[in-house]
Formats: sequence, C-alpha cells, structure tokens
Amino acid sequence: MKEVSLKKVLTLSALLLAPAVLAPALAGPANNSLIVGTSQEPPNIYDPWVTNNLAITSEINNWMGAALTGLDNEGKLYADMATTVPTTANGGYKLVKDAKGKVIRNSLTYTIRPDAKWSDGSPITVADFEFWLMVQNDERVPVPDRYPFENAKITRGANNKTFTITFDPPYLFAEQAGAPGVAPSAAMKAGWDAFNAATKGQKPSDAVNEQWIKFLNQYTTSNNLPKVVAGPFKPTAWRPGNSLTMTRNPNYWRKPSGGESKYLQTVTYRFIPNTNTLKVNVLSGQVDALATVGLSFDQAIDLQRGQRKFSTYFVPGAVWEHIDINTRGQKAKDLNLDDPNVRQALLYAIDRASLVKALFQGKQPVSNVFINPLATVYKKDVQTYPFDPAKAKALFAAAGWTPGSDGILQKGGKKFSLNFGTTAGNSVRERVQQILQAQWKAVGVQVNIQNYPSSVFFGADFLSKGAEGKWDLAMYAWTANPIFEEGDLFKGSGVPTEANGYAGQNNSGWVNADYDKLQLQARTEFTPAARNKLFDQMQTIWAKNVPSLPLYYRVNPYIQANGLANYDFSAYTLYPTWDAYRVGWTSKGAVSAHKQKE
Repeated sequence: MKEVSLKKVLTLSALLLAPAVLAPALAGPANNSLIVGTSQEPPNIYDPWVTNNLAITSEINNWMGAALTGLDNEGKLYADMATTVPTTANGGYKLVKDAKGKVIRNSLTYTIRPDAKWSDGSPITVADFEFWLMVQNDERVPVPDRYPFENAKITRGANNKTFTITFDPPYLFAEQAGAPGVAPSAAMKAGWDAFNAATKGQKPSDAVNEQWIKFLNQYTTSNNLPKVVAGPFKPTAWRPGNSLTMTRNPNYWRKPSGGESKYLQTVTYRFIPNTNTLKVNVLSGQVDALATVGLSFDQAIDLQRGQRKFSTYFVPGAVWEHIDINTRGQKAKDLNLDDPNVRQALLYAIDRASLVKALFQGKQPVSNVFINPLATVYKKDVQTYPFDPAKAKALFAAAGWTPGSDGILQKGGKKFSLNFGTTAGNSVRERVQQILQAQWKAVGVQVNIQNYPSSVFFGADFLSKGAEGKWDLAMYAWTANPIFEEGDLFKGSGVPTEANGYAGQNNSGWVNADYDKLQLQARTEFTPAARNKLFDQMQTIWAKNVPSLPLYYRVNPYIQANGLANYDFSAYTLYPTWDAYRVGWTSKGAVSAHKQKE
C-alpha cells in the first residue's frame, strides 16, 4: 500500500495541530478517561429504532444503551436489564407446536431488574418496551426493517416489571434475539404526540419523513443530546466535526468489580475523517484506541510494526465489503444494469484475487456471496467469477454493447459510463476504486469516481434513493452477526421506496420472486438441515444474479493502548463497546474480565 512521503508527513503534522488544540482531554489513564479515534461521525446517536444503522453509531450507542439481554464474545447470552435469561429450562422461553410438530408461535417472558433506571433516575418499566414496539410497528416510521417485531405482541405480567413477548408466526431466533428494544416513553411522549398529530392518517412519504426526523432530532443530535439513556454512560458534549463526550451514568445498575471509581469516568470520540491524519494521531498519543471504523488495513499493518505502547489486532468478523449495483431507474435500464448478464460481466472484468493479495496480504478472502463463512448456512460452492476479461467482453457484446472509437462501450448513442461512489477519506476504498476503474476501462467500461462524506453517503437522501439515479455503483460494508443470518438483505420487501418511507436495506433494488419465497420459508424453518437447504437455493440464485459485486470478507483491524481492559470484541459482539460498564485502565485498578482474541 501507499507509503506516506516526507512531504505528506509534514502536511499531516500540520493537520494534527488543529485537533490537538481542540482535544477535550488528554489521552491516557491519568484522569481515568478514554479517547477513541474514528474516521466517521454519526448523524445522530441513541435512536432507539436504529433508523440510522451505521456501524459507528452502533458502536457509540453501546456506551449509552442497555438491553434485556446481550451476547458476549463467545456468543453466549447474559442478562443485563433482565433478572435472568429466558430459556426452555427455566420456562422463560416457550415453543408452541401444531399437531404435526411444526412450531406455530414462540414466546419469551422477561422480568426487568427492580433497580433498572433511566439516567434521570426514573424506573424502566414495561411501558418503555410497549412504547418502543408501538413506534417500531407504525408504518409511518422509516425503520430499516420491522421484522420480526411486526409479528410480536407484548402481554403484561403481574406488575409493571414483567411481560411476555409472543411471536406469531414464530421468530426463529427468538431465544437469542427476541428481546424488544426499549425507549424512554415518558421523556419522548410529548414529541411522539406531536408527530402523531402532524401525520395522523397519512401514508409514508417525504413529508412524513420530515416530521419523523423532526421528532427524532429532539432527542438524538448534537443540538439536542439524548436527555435520558439507560446504559453505563450518558452524553455530555458533542462538537460537530470534532468530538463527542460521554460520562459515567451513576444510575446504571451493573457495577464492575472493585467499584466504578476504578473504571472509565469519561469517554470521548474524536472524529477524524482522513485516516492518514487518524494514524498520525495514534502515533502521537492523541488517542488511546481506535473505533472499529478507524484505520485501513494497510495502515494497521504499518502500525503493528515496532509499536510498544499500542497493540494491533486483526479480528475475524462478519463484515462483508461489496459494491451495490443500482438496478433501478431509467439510467439503470438504459445501461442494462437490470440484466444479470451485464452484472456478471462487471464481475468477470475485475481481478479480486490479485486485489486482496496486493492490499491485504491475502488475509481478507475473496467473497462470492453475501453470507459470511462464519454462519452455519453459508454455502461454499456457489457460482464464482474468476478474472476473465474475454468473458466479460463477450457478455457485454451479447447485450448489444460494442466498443466506440474511444474504446468505451456504446449502444443506441449511449456510453457505458458509471458513477462509482463510496465514503470519502477511506484510503483503502479509494485505492480499490482506482484499481477497479482501470480494470473496467480495459473492457470498455467508463467509471467516474465521486465520493461523499459518510453522513451524506449513508444519509437519508442518497443510497436509499437509487430509483432517482443518484448512483450506479456504491461500495460499502455490511456488518451482521453470523448467529442470526436471515438472508434478508436482498429480500424484495426491503427495497427502500417512497411508498414505504424509504425503509429497508436492499439498496440495489434487486427483486427475485423465487428468492423471496425461499427466504420467507427459511424464516420459520426450525429444522437446521431443512433450513440449510433453503439457504443453499437462496445463495445459488443470488450468485447467479449478482445484484451486488462481492469483494471480500473483512478482518477488522483495531488498535488500543496497552493496559486498557475489557475493550475487545468478536464476530458475535461486533463492537469493543459491548461490555462498556467495565472498560478501564488496569493501572487505575480495573479488573480484566476478558481479552482480545484473533
């Protein structure tokens, strides 16, 4: 990868001065604080319905959030807000079967801890879960996906601390992930009532979305920090473009070994979009750790060499890097992007094997399908697309595209010219773009690179609006827990449209009736072997149609200062903030409960 020249080092050193002056606190354990560097800034935080589902948002939210149960680094459930994990053994998890033995519904019964409180000291009750579920299932609200909670019903128990949630039809992963979300119903009531009144009787639309954003912005943005949270930390300052600071929440119920005073008191995220500048901040000790959205792979390799103050880890994860192909809109039709043969041609034209070898030392394997190999339903032997420019040219020719005098493919007076976007400032993605641009040019495809800040790229007005022709190729990553693979990224009902308020995550817009039928069947197939067969068929269909260009499975590099305890993660926990209440410095007395595995 690209080395930093002397000239660039001087430039970066100059850039470093500004953030150093503005830094809210010194890095290191001296004041029992933590400074984390990240290349992305979330548009909002602590949105209980995750209408912004960026990885950096989820990572930051873990400091402030709490749930009934959670997953540890080994994928095992633990109780957080609940008094215990519901299981079949203790009677908290129940399956109901019909006469043929088919599961027709299932349920979980939870008891909320008596000492579970919001950060303002008010008790967390069943009403907060009912409120979350009611909003989640309101068709006016643009959640990424209502499944499985559109089939869920909460029934109150003997008091306001006990309830049962029932899924009918059943939710396959209820035992691991059936707990509903929680939202501060009392704190949000006035805002929700205003949204409800302003949009009553309306269908999803841009106007309704504006009202939703107005409601949400009262509780989640830099101008209106979340006032009431449930987790170990609460937000205290957010300077846009610079930093977000959180301080320990004394009302959080779980207490670390030895007392809270021995663990972090303050956490600050510093937003540094340019990863080269971020790297310099690590080297100069301006940050203690990096977020999972931090340095690129090659930069982490560089830092791993000869570092004594920091440890660099390459954590196997469930992150899939890919390029969505926009199959919607008139331009997509004009360019035949809605034709699977043309999409296959784009994939045959790029040399992914050489790319991962050159950029990642082969540590990040080429992917051929969107499901991660860590998932039990992963199909190894799907259709593959080895580098074959001749085959790519033949497929383009079969679709009527022939080289013009400038070498660019043409048909009907139109050139095969694509706009290719990703998140600006990510040096690896920008390098990948340049490599692919050259390889596509070799087969007659013109690619125009145009990148955007992550807040724009993942914002409400870009990826989800592919039908308006705002992009042709979009490179980014999806993070998923391999335990809960549902094949829902590419379901037809997940295509964001004006009619559904731009909910959904199927940004490519690919719809396949056979795939959708199998995916629906798999949702309620409780027999593992039968479910695997359904997923085999789904992946076969997907690999033949390639609605996205699969690139590689990421190994997530991240860096932390030595002596930081309990700041680690796995493919199951996804982010190093999953155990936030007991992150601390061993030099201040923090007790290490688990360590990073590679």
